[in-house]
Amino acid sequence: MLRTDSIVDVVREYAERRPDDTAYSFLAGGPAGFGVARQLSYGDIDSAAQGIASALLNSCGRGDRVLVVCPPGPEFLTSFLGALYAGLVPVPAPLPSGGKGQQDRVKGIIASSGATAVLTDEQNVDAVSAWAADVAPAAVCLAAERTATGTGEDFAPEPIDPNGLAFLQYTSGSTGDPRGVMVSHASLLVNLQLIQRSYGVPDGARVGGWLPPYHDMGLMGTLLLPLLLGGQAFIMAPKTFLLRPWLWLEMIDRYGVDFSPAPNFAYDLCVRRVSAERVAALDLSRWRWAVNGAEPVQHSTVQNFISHFAPAGLRAEALSPSYGMAEATLFVSGSPGGVPAVVTRVDGAQLEQSRFIPVEQGEGARLLVSSGPLSDDFDLRIVDPLTRQQLPPDQIGEIWLRGQSVGQGYWRQEEATERGFRAYIADGAGPFLRTGDLGVCHDGQLYVTGRIKEVIILNGRNIYPQDIERAARDHAACADGTGAAFTVAPEGVAESIVLVQEVRWRDQDLGPLRDVARGVIAGLTAELGVPVGSVVFVKPGAVLRSTSGKVRRIEMRRLFESGALGTVLEELDDRVRRAFRATADTTA
Repeated sequence: MLRTDSIVDVVREYAERRPDDTAYSFLAGGPAGFGVARQLSYGDIDSAAQGIASALLNSCGRGDRVLVVCPPGPEFLTSFLGALYAGLVPVPAPLPSGGKGQQDRVKGIIASSGATAVLTDEQNVDAVSAWAADVAPAAVCLAAERTATGTGEDFAPEPIDPNGLAFLQYTSGSTGDPRGVMVSHASLLVNLQLIQRSYGVPDGARVGGWLPPYHDMGLMGTLLLPLLLGGQAFIMAPKTFLLRPWLWLEMIDRYGVDFSPAPNFAYDLCVRRVSAERVAALDLSRWRWAVNGAEPVQHSTVQNFISHFAPAGLRAEALSPSYGMAEATLFVSGSPGGVPAVVTRVDGAQLEQSRFIPVEQGEGARLLVSSGPLSDDFDLRIVDPLTRQQLPPDQIGEIWLRGQSVGQGYWRQEEATERGFRAYIADGAGPFLRTGDLGVCHDGQLYVTGRIKEVIILNGRNIYPQDIERAARDHAACADGTGAAFTVAPEGVAESIVLVQEVRWRDQDLGPLRDVARGVIAGLTAELGVPVGSVVFVKPGAVLRSTSGKVRRIEMRRLFESGALGTVLEELDDRVRRAFRATADTTA
């Protein structure tokens, strides 16, 4: 039996028992294909983590925070574990490069966490050192490769308190108000064990993926889960997937990957970008857990992915819709392997009144995908977010949770912790984590319907933005792009729906595109039964997503209202134009 007091114990025991066994293969891809660029054995990981831990303790005290800004790859893994070995608190984050939004986000994270050290890789150490000197002059910046080769032979991790702080997971929210979820060593290990048990993944299974390791699904579900399983991991960079999504599937085929998670949008992207010829060359029959999470799972996505890749041997029961969040370490629920996802047809009109009423057929019916059975590891309640009354079965409300996987709160944000992690139901039961997600329990299954702050309420109806975005993709011009639906409220008038939609348009003549916009408005209004007043077309890539792939609708609304979208064309309701575009050129 493995010692499982902490993930550090797990790594060290595998290093003792199987030091030469390959644990991780990091893949590099390009136009000509891809393959293994570097591998780490369990002994390699343990040795590198010891060296990094020794170097960190030269300038850090136990409990200090360490910002880990290595690119996805071996240095990120060894840096994260090295901080844990040293009794420090790793803080995963992206490199402070790229656009202003990402730079501001990492600046906010280092300020919030109070990190006293920054770990990156050799290639980026000079740039990151200069950045750190500007934003956190007291923090020491180290290259993981240099410290990993230092002497760690005499280093021995001190005993770990299971209830002690393991790492800070910053949520993909506002750049101006970063929130670091405090995850204990016990929660980290319990949640990994829950993932394995809930899906039924055997020891030794192969895990693969491309999600960024500074996001909860990438960190827990792709980078750390293989350590618990004692199998092999195959990791490719997020950019490789986004440029050539078929390489993700080729990796699963070539290396016999059993378990690979991704957000809903990734499955849509594969259907759009992987040709029939590429599908014919794949064998996906061994892929047992195609985990779909991080955003509400669409029935059309599940069905389209199964149909598109059935010729490659993909089985319907491989698709595993799931639900989780950083505040619960990661995993809350998921469809187990070996059975198809549970789908329920419900009355669409009743759904808009927050009622989940199954029907056999009928006009306006909706197909909702379960995020898996309720787990005994959580006490999960559906609660009215305003009255805090627990709701009866089949009534949609806010999902509240408590259990060992729930985080300890937000780092140095007592007020937000009190609101979010210490909520009490009206009858006094608690404390619970308020997820901010809407959902319902039916026949032992959890259905997630949306986010409270993003639901559009018009004429007493609850309209989910993802439904508007899905319906828009039925129009040929919008099929390959991402959309973001939200409402704006011009002063003195009722709220109005706006859809920002990516399109590819190379013609200098915008007249035909304006006709397309008017057709989209008319089609959505007719299909949804609510007036969609405005459509804004933007270039591909302009709709912002979080690190987990969630559409950042609130940020998109802010950009729209400030006129900062960089639009291809706007077809706006007169009230919206007068309120937000009084002096702007509407076709800019």
